Amino acid sequence: MNAPAPVTTAPIFTRENGKWIPDAYAAGPFRGLYGGAVAGLVTGAMEEHAVRESWGTPLSASVLMLRPAPLAPLTTEITTLQAGRRNAVAECVLRDEGGKIISKGHAIFVRPDPMRDTRPLTSIPEETNLAADPATLPLWADGKRPEHVNFLHILEMREERDAAGKAGMRWSRMMRPLLPFPSLLGKLFTAADNASAFWLSSSGAWPTNFGFPNVDVSVHVSRAPQGDWIGVTPDAQLHETGMGMSEGSVHDRTGLIGRTCQTNIIVPRG
Repeated sequence: MNAPAPVTTAPIFTRENGKWIPDAYAAGPFRGLYGGAVAGLVTGAMEEHAVRESWGTPLSASVLMLRPAPLAPLTTEITTLQAGRRNAVAECVLRDEGGKIISKGHAIFVRPDPMRDTRPLTSIPEETNLAADPATLPLWADGKRPEHVNFLHILEMREERDAAGKAGMRWSRMMRPLLPFPSLLGKLFTAADNASAFWLSSSGAWPTNFGFPNVDVSVHVSRAPQGDWIGVTPDAQLHETGMGMSEGSVHDRTGLIGRTCQTNIIVPRG
């Protein structure tokens, strides 16, 4: 039986003496920390810096996964690459206790500057099959949690299906805070990191006889997400060469907000 998630408001990452301390629920199903948790920490650290600098809304971020992150204290180093009137760009380097680089990310923040003409420049996309409340949908059928305590135990995942039973959008939200402060990017990346698994599930290729680690993940949005739920409609191109990519449209409960993309390496199991 899967280990139950504790009922607590404690964040997955806490900060002590300038270091980030992950708890057991930051772990992935395999070696190291969960990729979405790492990406959420890297981008969330940049977002905290951006709030102090009044840089505005995070509209895009990209994270490189250079090596597995250990379940041990980590440090983040934030560098300002640009700070202009309308936009700012930050870089974050995540290191282990030995100083080895685990991950690196970049994020772009934009300050609003409304036009005199308030009409939208693009039409609002028509939404199809958006759930009124994702919490009422069935749990993601293929979202099995490994026995050992890990990040999937605190990530609630639900799925939409059409009248014919065809899989559509996958919704997820965290049942515990990721960080000791609110983070829009942390919320987005913990959901977007699952795009490849969501697509493999909807394509009927689940469970797989191969691994599909992503070595990066990026998210671009046109506005800040609203609410706790993030929906991903996934797609992918995975090849017999062992190379591939997965992507997806990203939604909140009010509609389409952006896209995510990641590079996958296909690894035979066993």
